[in-house]
Parts: sequence; C-alpha cells; structure tokens
Amino acid sequence: MSAPAATSRAVRALPAGPRNTLDRLRTRDRIESIARLRIAARALGDVDVSEWDEASLKDHLEELSKVLCELDSELTRVTDEVRAKGFRVAEPKAA
Repeated sequence: MSAPAATSRAVRALPAGPRNTLDRLRTRDRIESIARLRIAARALGDVDVSEWDEASLKDHLEELSKVLCELDSELTRVTDEVRAKGFRVAEPKAA
C-alpha cells in the first residue's frame, strides 16, 4: 500500500503595498496627483513671457495676474499642507 500523497500547503506571499481596495485607490489617486503637479510644472516651464511684446503683456495683464495669483495660492496651500504634517519642502539634491 502506498503512502498518502503529501498535501502542499505553500504559503503565498502577499503583494507589497496596500491590502484593501480603498487603500489602493487612495494610493493611485496620490500618484495621479503628483503626476498632475508634474504636468502643471512642465506647462509653466513652457511659458516665456519675456518674448511677449509690451502691448500684448498690457492686453493680457489682468488675466495673467489673476492666473498667477491663483497658481501662487494653490502652490502655497499644497506646500503649507505638507509642512503642517511636519515635513520639509526642499529642492532635491543634485545627483
């Protein structure tokens, strides 16, 4: 008579990171938020007002001022929220 076959009870490693769906969604949202900030920074990098002539700048000054103030306000808000959690906002060190 043969011995009973050994039952394999291999333990599967759990994936690293958040375990429940809600945490995964929150992490994805955070990653997407950082991506949106990077896109905004690149978009600002494409703006070169130094090439605008004075007439164009005067024509768009009110709208430009409004947008710049909104950007400043939102950047300050995000920075303040990071600092309120006890973290420092600093430029990355050069490689």
